[in-house]
Amino acid sequence: MRQKKATVILAMAALAALVLIAFAGVLARPGMVGHTWDWGIPAFAEQFRAMARHHFSTWDAYFETGRYHYFKLELLYWLILWPFSLAGGEAVSKWLPLVLTFCSGAAMWPLARRQGLSPVFALFAAVFYAFSPYALSRIVAGHMPMLAGYALLPLVILAAQTLMERVEGKRRGIFYFTVLTGFLLGLTSLHPGVGMSAAAMLSIAFAWRLFSSRRKKTLVACFVGIGLVAVAMNIHFMAPFVGDYFGKGAIRHGWGLSVSAEGDVTVDTELPRREAYHQSTSQPIDASALLRLRQGMDTEYVYPIPTGMAVPWYAAALVVTLGVFVYAFRRRKTPELTALYVTAIIGVLLVSGSRTLPGMLFYQLLLKKTLPILFAAFSNTTRWLPLVVLPYALLFARAAADLAGVWKPRVTALAGAATVLVFVSPFLAGGLTRPFDAAKDIQPLTIKQTPIGKEDAAVYSYLRDRRDDFRVTYLPPIGITWPGDTDFTFEWTSAYSPKPFFMAFKTQPLAEAIFPGLYAEHPNTRLARLLALGSGRFLVYPHYAHAYTYDDFQPAYRAPSVVDGYKDYKPVLDANLAMQRGLAALPLFSDVDLYENTEFLPLVRPGDRVAAVENVGTARVVNPVVAALSEEVGLPGYDPGTVYLRAGHDAVFLKFLDTIMGRGAKDSRLIYERATDAKLAVSRPVDRLKTPTVEFRRLGPTRLRVRLHGVTAGFPLVFQETFHTGWKALLVPRTAAALTGTRETPPSLATYAPLPVQGSDVADAATLAGYLRDGIVSTLGDGREKSRHAFLYGPGGAVVGKNDRRFVVDYVSKLRAGAVQNDNLPDGGPFEGFFPGRFSPKDAAALSHPLNPAGWAVTKVGKPVAWPDALHVEAYGYANAWWFDPALLSLLPRATATTPGYYAVGKDGRIDCEVLLSFAPQSSYIIGLMLSATAMLLCLVIILTGPFFLKRQGVSQ
Repeated sequence: MRQKKATVILAMAALAALVLIAFAGVLARPGMVGHTWDWGIPAFAEQFRAMARHHFSTWDAYFETGRYHYFKLELLYWLILWPFSLAGGEAVSKWLPLVLTFCSGAAMWPLARRQGLSPVFALFAAVFYAFSPYALSRIVAGHMPMLAGYALLPLVILAAQTLMERVEGKRRGIFYFTVLTGFLLGLTSLHPGVGMSAAAMLSIAFAWRLFSSRRKKTLVACFVGIGLVAVAMNIHFMAPFVGDYFGKGAIRHGWGLSVSAEGDVTVDTELPRREAYHQSTSQPIDASALLRLRQGMDTEYVYPIPTGMAVPWYAAALVVTLGVFVYAFRRRKTPELTALYVTAIIGVLLVSGSRTLPGMLFYQLLLKKTLPILFAAFSNTTRWLPLVVLPYALLFARAAADLAGVWKPRVTALAGAATVLVFVSPFLAGGLTRPFDAAKDIQPLTIKQTPIGKEDAAVYSYLRDRRDDFRVTYLPPIGITWPGDTDFTFEWTSAYSPKPFFMAFKTQPLAEAIFPGLYAEHPNTRLARLLALGSGRFLVYPHYAHAYTYDDFQPAYRAPSVVDGYKDYKPVLDANLAMQRGLAALPLFSDVDLYENTEFLPLVRPGDRVAAVENVGTARVVNPVVAALSEEVGLPGYDPGTVYLRAGHDAVFLKFLDTIMGRGAKDSRLIYERATDAKLAVSRPVDRLKTPTVEFRRLGPTRLRVRLHGVTAGFPLVFQETFHTGWKALLVPRTAAALTGTRETPPSLATYAPLPVQGSDVADAATLAGYLRDGIVSTLGDGREKSRHAFLYGPGGAVVGKNDRRFVVDYVSKLRAGAVQNDNLPDGGPFEGFFPGRFSPKDAAALSHPLNPAGWAVTKVGKPVAWPDALHVEAYGYANAWWFDPALLSLLPRATATTPGYYAVGKDGRIDCEVLLSFAPQSSYIIGLMLSATAMLLCLVIILTGPFFLKRQGVSQ
């Protein structure tokens, strides 16, 4: 036993030494590790925590103006990283890929030993797997969740092989290993690419075993059980995926496949681009077999042969490939190795894509024609590399061991070791940090290290500490700034931003109007007003040396330089930015320019007019509202309170639109869209509506509490978040005092101390007292002391301290655009909006006249009641708006001093009410998340207690 332990320790020590050699250059240099494609590690601890929190919501409020996104696969990943993040993003970015690389090899060791390999040859397999082309590519690309799933793959196969052996031998533990295999398979879905690779490998292994099995029914039952366990662990995203895809063909995965300026991304709209990816990444058969792939349209393969090592490397690759395929002539075949051999062949064909007849049949017929969603997800053939790498590692080691058994064991072992080390030399010999030729390489196919900027933490903390809800734009928009090319580590400006980012991608409809204005020869100088319609408050612009984009907005523009194949638009961007009106520079930082949008509009606010927009003539634009707004914001008399709706051609909606616009005089104009020759008609009432004041608090990504004060007539309530039919406006029952406030000054106001970071935006004590007296603010909280903590960051992003702030009264903003943000409004909990009542149409005709109270009946009175969906419209070409009418409110019970109701009427006849803006799909997502957690917990209980019960059964027998 001691000898076995010593052998394992020596093998792991050798593997660890090689890992340290491979990462020596990374560990020796200061700075965050940056990657080519997905710079996957944030700089600060609170960003790790925020990423974990995002996984509890199916609405990504941090992404542009929000998106429906249920592919939340990385919750465990971020929860595990969170404690280590206190050491700083720099430390995590260095040690995480190192640890995952070691774990990959360590996981391969027991699988190799199970194939009958001696410790030496098992180490060959471990080293080959740990330093494979797939592993290096994942690290350089920044795909850490994929690398984590890759590290689990050998354990999945090990558990499956043990299960199949027990099935054939009718031994105990079949249920246990079924659960264990399913559990490990479920964990590989940290990324769907690795999860599908694991599922494919299991399917091949079970299918091959089924041919010779004497217990086919049991084997099939185990295979189904594995799938059920894996699905149960991931039911929170699989269930909505199936419903969404088969319901309307939508794809919601990844950055570019989640939202589009033209609506949902579907398989049909995505297939052309994915076909281009597929043709680019499909490999020649010899390249797939030798694991020497061509680089495609993105960075999915990186394995640079060291200088002067081309001939030895190709010789080693040829020896490895021959060693794998010589298994076909082995006399003593085993079901496990044969299944791996078949997996290797299938893997080579899959990586070759449509360049082989089997690959063409698989991709173009089976996937593209039958399951196009899988073609869209796996059009990049290099995602199937694990099906090649894992069998290669084992089969080559097996071939070397077989040769050592018949010819000079030591010489064979040395030759095998040399072959493996030469093959993995691209990884071991500095492949992570090799220099690259910027003029030759389109993308820097190597990781870079950039020290966390001296002002990064200051900028991050400034945005984090502000309590107002806003979005922040990082310049240059859709810019490419590879880590290491600048002195700034501003990759946290997108997913890791402390506030929701806006305009990182040109997928938000407003960006279609804003982007050209920043890069055009004759820019729109009122872009601040367009940013305000997305609640954009700040623009962050580090002092980059260049600013270049994917789009060439001025083909005739002669740039001072071309960087990475793109024009440097920095002179244009800087000049256009200087011409903008409504952007005030804040001199807070020396290396980062910060602009505040003085035209800022709150996230929730009332509208004072409704304008209609539509295409006229033959030429048309996809989003006429946004196209019109790009011109409207620069015209005299622009009113940010005007809510712009698309008229369309539906007779029922046109009648509804005519009603809410009113019968007074209209101001109409015709806008000529120069880029497309389209003509847009805009009609706006001259008279403004009588609007209430709005008091709101964001309770989370999927919930906002809103109190309306002083409603006298119908008006539009605007919610500047991406339009989705899942957003519901729920009327909440409250007592009259809760809805209107007491109009008295509470003792807690004396403790009110606004944060200096809020500047002039926050209401001071005197202003707040006036808001309470006028009924604009209804509450200052429950009078209890609360606390809020924020980390202080030092070198490398490490936590060096903590700010603790205690308060009784939380943030209250000044009244702006008819709205006040009041963070003292109560939080009813995440289940408050579950299964609400609703306004039900009495008959089909009611939907044709949605403003007629006689057509509606209310269900589940006493609970939150959803406002009619017929009154939920898309505003500004992207946002949500609800038309609220007091006549419909009268169908609900009225609140009194002691009895909760849905609205309170003041002495002046004005109405106060409370609305919960709730994202309905969150209910089913939370239920699914609880089911997934329950399934995972049950699996862990079985896995942890199973060996004990198996041991007791063995003793009793």
